[in-house]
Formats: sequence, structure tokens, C-alpha cells
Amino acid sequence: MAADGRPPGGGRYRRAGGDRRPRGRWTRARLSADKLGAVGEPESLTWLEATTQATLPRIDLPDLLFEVHSWTGFLDAFGHVSERRTRMEGLLVSLVALLVAESCNIGLAPVIDPENKALTRARLSHVDRNYLRADTITGANAALITAQSRIEPAQMWGGGLLASADGLRFVVPVKSINTGPSPKYYGYKRGVTWLNAVNDQVAGIGAMVVGGTPRDSL
Repeated sequence: MAADGRPPGGGRYRRAGGDRRPRGRWTRARLSADKLGAVGEPESLTWLEATTQATLPRIDLPDLLFEVHSWTGFLDAFGHVSERRTRMEGLLVSLVALLVAESCNIGLAPVIDPENKALTRARLSHVDRNYLRADTITGANAALITAQSRIEPAQMWGGGLLASADGLRFVVPVKSINTGPSPKYYGYKRGVTWLNAVNDQVAGIGAMVVGGTPRDSL
């Protein structure tokens, strides 16, 4: 900043900036720029959004999981804890019901159907104990990530070797061993951080619950 309050370089700055300069004024302390207004959506973007929405079928979440399984075979990763091949009829139906119940945090009651052998409470409890484990969920996620990496647009986004991590903080109103104090984010309550990692092919590669702490690095 020059002694008289002008920007450094004088006319050279104005010539270099051209019409792209922010509209504002220089003060002795800093540049004060006018606030930019919102830019409206172009018609091409509005058309693209409407066209994309029109191509997406309205289906139930279980149907979506069955469709993704037909592309990736990710449900095959859920093997029995004894590692024996199962002869259970309707196993995929039971697995999908459990995945929906757990991912939506709705419990078993909404997905139980006493008239369907694959959806009885006894069947779902058995499958939940013997098939849904940390290692089988990891294997299913790996199948999904591998399938995503084969999609041509995903290959244009990146090689799958870079990732970004972000966390969402939640106040937990009940007692839990996973919660922790963090006055900055939870006040006098306790909470957790849901830490999620996404690679450069837009595939989730991992997530974990982190107890709330005063410092994010802890």
C-alpha cells in the first residue's frame, strides 16, 4: 500500500485487472469489496436437472439394493460365520431387509412379515447373528468400491488413490461409551463425530465413530 492509500503499482494494477476487478475501494488498512449478488441458474442447468430427475425411476430402497447387487454381486460377501455354503432359501431377501433396517435405524419391526418365510423375526434374527458382521460388511463395501472404479466417468474423476475425510458432529442424548465432551460443539452435553472418508472416484471407503473431544486431532 502506498503512503497515499493507493494500491501498489498504481496504473499497472488497473491495467492488469481489467474488467475482472472487484468493484470496491481501497482504504489504508485493506481492500473493501462490495458483496456479490447471487447468480441465477442458467437454463441449461435447469434443463439438465429436470432431465436427470425424469430418468430416475421411483423405486423402494430394497429394490435399489437388489438392482445394485445384480451389477456388483456385493451381497455375496455376506457369508455364514462358519464359512459353510448356505442352502437357505430367500437369503438375499433377509439380507436386504436387515441392511435397510440397520441403515435407516428403524429396527426389525417394520421389515418383519410373518407370511414371508424370509422375513419372519426368527429368520431375520438368525441371519443378523450369523451373516452381518464387520468382516462381511467390509467385503461388501470392497465389492461396491471395485465396481465404482470400473465406471468410465469415475475413472475420469481420479485413480481412487486420493481421499478426503470429513466429520459430522451429533449430540447424543443418552449414555454411551462412544460419547465425549466438547464444550465448543456440544455445550454441556456429550456427543460423537461421524468421520467419513471418500476417495476421488466418489466412493465411500471407510467411516468410524469418534468420541467428542476438545481437539479434533484426538
